[in-house]
Amino acid sequence: MKFSERYATSFDGTKIYYMSAGEGPVICACNGIGVSVFFWKYLAEYFGRTHRIILWDYRSHGKSGAAPDYGSLTMSTNALDLKAVLDSAGASEAVLLGHSMGVQTIYEFYRLFPERVAALIPVLGSYGRPMDTFLNTDKMKYLFPVAYRFANCFPHASTRITQMFYDVLFFGPIAYAGGKVVKFINWQHFKKEDLIPYLDHMRTLDLRAFLGMARRMQEHSAKDWLPEIKVPVLIISGEDDLFTPWKISAEMHRLIPGSELLTIPRGSHAALVEQPELMNLRIEKFMRERLAKGSWAAGGKKPAPAAAASARKTKAPESAVKPRARSRKAQAPA
Repeated sequence: MKFSERYATSFDGTKIYYMSAGEGPVICACNGIGVSVFFWKYLAEYFGRTHRIILWDYRSHGKSGAAPDYGSLTMSTNALDLKAVLDSAGASEAVLLGHSMGVQTIYEFYRLFPERVAALIPVLGSYGRPMDTFLNTDKMKYLFPVAYRFANCFPHASTRITQMFYDVLFFGPIAYAGGKVVKFINWQHFKKEDLIPYLDHMRTLDLRAFLGMARRMQEHSAKDWLPEIKVPVLIISGEDDLFTPWKISAEMHRLIPGSELLTIPRGSHAALVEQPELMNLRIEKFMRERLAKGSWAAGGKKPAPAAAASARKTKAPESAVKPRARSRKAQAPA
């Protein structure tokens, strides 16, 4: 598949890189923090035959421009950057996927611009405050502020330490073996070649930008208004996801009216590249059943929303479901 590459100019002049391919109804995928477009390759290959696929990089990530300041890396900024990408691509309406932090990005985009969203597909992510449940513990929410302050007080030292960490622990086969041991990945399904682009990208990432965005990610929550979502929603979770425990996806499923839930058996936080066939087939079924009619299915060809509606200002939010028994079958749609 051949992608065209372009830059969109966001609200503050930051250049946001995006790539698009295919024709038809628009599917736009939003990355996790510290990740570029490579994790969506299997989805793009599958749906690029029948849809227009848009992939993009957050500011201070990949090929996008650097953020003017580290404090501005909020979920609302991500949503406004996404709007700039869709505007530049001429897409008035899209199905939005988000992986990990991308889940918070697409929820925030829907809050600000619901008329631009045909459906939401949150993948292996939380509605907010992910460090409260990271690794199935709340310890990270106490440890993160310490790391954040150290990185900002000693930027050069923290960058060198991080680089050494990647060089020693995340080099070649060591990274793959380590991921298997701690179950960050499902070694039975994860391909080694899918890990290399991630590690290469993390080595080039601005550490303070990463931590700045992580801080804003922890401050953001969409939980209070999930019951107000009116578009079709398919939640994709991993049975063995240590970054976003299954119970978070189950809670989102309970809170969002009419939502559907797919649980990927033995899926880790990287299940979108571990078992892409399962995920793609379930997404295809979801779109066929829930989006067969309307402007999006016709190629998204409806009048662009009024400028006043798209530019309206909305204050950004600042602000227990028991896990099912382990199963080796994907959960049927609700």
